[in-house]
Amino acid sequence: MVAYRLLWLLLTPLIVLWSIQQMVARSGGQLYFRERFGLYRIGSRPAPVWFHAASVGEIRLAMPLINSAVRHGVLVTCNTPDAYRLAVQKWGDSVTIHYCPLDYAWSVRQLLRHYQPAVSFIVETELWPELYFQCAEHSIPVHIINGRISNKTYQANFLLRFFYRRALQTVTKVWARNSEDRQRFLDMGCPLDRATVVGSIKMTRQATRATPEHPLLGIEFSLAVSTHASEELVIARAWRAASDNHLLVIIPRHEQRGASIARLLEENGLRVTLRTEHRIPPSDTDILIADTTGEVDDFCAHAKLIFMGGSMVKHGGHNVIEAAARGKAIIVGPHTDNFKDEVEYLRSRGALEIAENEQELASKWAAVSGGDSARHRLEAATIAAYRNLPNRVEEYIELVAEAIDLHHTKTAQ
Repeated sequence: MVAYRLLWLLLTPLIVLWSIQQMVARSGGQLYFRERFGLYRIGSRPAPVWFHAASVGEIRLAMPLINSAVRHGVLVTCNTPDAYRLAVQKWGDSVTIHYCPLDYAWSVRQLLRHYQPAVSFIVETELWPELYFQCAEHSIPVHIINGRISNKTYQANFLLRFFYRRALQTVTKVWARNSEDRQRFLDMGCPLDRATVVGSIKMTRQATRATPEHPLLGIEFSLAVSTHASEELVIARAWRAASDNHLLVIIPRHEQRGASIARLLEENGLRVTLRTEHRIPPSDTDILIADTTGEVDDFCAHAKLIFMGGSMVKHGGHNVIEAAARGKAIIVGPHTDNFKDEVEYLRSRGALEIAENEQELASKWAAVSGGDSARHRLEAATIAAYRNLPNRVEEYIELVAEAIDLHHTKTAQ
């Protein structure tokens, strides 16, 4: 840990510059910068149950688990302004919400000393050696939910793997999403008896909320959701080449990019409207950029087809099961490594189309949007595939409840 702390100190100038860049680029404000360096304005409400969900995807994944634990007093931490805004929108004052501190000893200690969590849950994989070490020093059990090890992490250099091993030796439980990920945790240093396969919470069937109101008052539209830089123009060109006569709605992964996306598309001859400027787009709009927070499910519920972003660029894709929950025709690009199990599950059941490039995307888009038969075939397959999924959410809720009862109750006594 001495070597690790020294390395962080040496990198501090770069970390400060990076944090400022993130603060500006993602509209995090001073709060983001302060709290990432452990400068908290601490409230008085106890928060014995701590969930860390780094980004928007992890916040969404953890929502039912956090909801199940709210009565105990919950602290939610995240890494990005987008995730922070979503958490505030979802829970408001019913939970305590902060940015997770950067992995400096003093910043982690600040959070732990003030809120004194009795038990912690890390969503997916955040291997921060100082955070794990401080949790061990403060006798805070660490549970990894839906644990996965990415190829990048698994193939890290010797020094990083040494630090990761040090972190994983302190965990209480790893609930891995599959046997491959469990083995990766073991290979990287997790003790054999602490890693078990529970299944992927992303590949789960759960009760879907009632169909929300139409976000565009009945206007028909196709949807591209969770898109990334360099992807929106590819999608727009494919949509135009497909002669889709529906409005195209784009929901970027980071809503603050809305204005820059609009400029790019307008430079390519498209008429673009921002949802923050017009809730209902003018009739001559080609593309609506939904630069808002918390409307993904509303748009998914009423879309004619859904393209899942992060897959036409080498980002790794996003969770296609969220779209499948609404029984929609789904198209993805070739880069879905982060969700390969979910994509393969739907593909093998005829519930998803994969486009290898822009031309193929246009072709598949035209086939799905141009006639009811292709779309209805995909929708029926999607509904059937979703219904056959297990209910992993309830399994994880039970595991979380057991951990809270064991550790929080013991501490309270």
